Amino acid sequence: MPDSNPSATTTSPPPDVQQLVGLQQLVGLLGNLMPLLLRFQSQAIQQQGLAQQFFQPQAFEQPFQGGPGNFTIPNPALDRQAAENFIADIIAEQLRSLSTYLEANAAQYAGLESAVPIVTQAAHRFAGRDFAQAFNLIWLAHRTIETIRAADPRVPPPRAASSDQTLSSIH
Repeated sequence: MPDSNPSATTTSPPPDVQQLVGLQQLVGLLGNLMPLLLRFQSQAIQQQGLAQQFFQPQAFEQPFQGGPGNFTIPNPALDRQAAENFIADIIAEQLRSLSTYLEANAAQYAGLESAVPIVTQAAHRFAGRDFAQAFNLIWLAHRTIETIRAADPRVPPPRAASSDQTLSSIH
């Protein structure tokens, strides 16, 4: 006989809510990544300084030197600017790649057009320097494309559109 006690049954949130919670956790983890990397960098610099105090470098090795010609001196303002430029470059490249992919494939494969407004919104957020939301929307666009690809394996992956361009720009 099945249990008819309504308080004994638990309901889990719908899959879209679970995905949103997972996405929020991912964004939170990525948001905490840069301070962690900066802390590792500062610890490495401190440890390297201690090691040089106790061990004499070989004659052919150049010891770590901070100064005008060396850009590894910790500077929170410069580190923040470098991080912003880095993430802006990543987002810009993803926007170019997704735009090229959707222009080439949205008319040929049903469903891909649903990713176009997501990428458009990401571009608007990027233009407004809302990098966190732009990154979030780019991830959502990739998730949408992968969902469509799961239903129709003939749909090419987004990286296939940019691989030729990436190879030619490296060489």
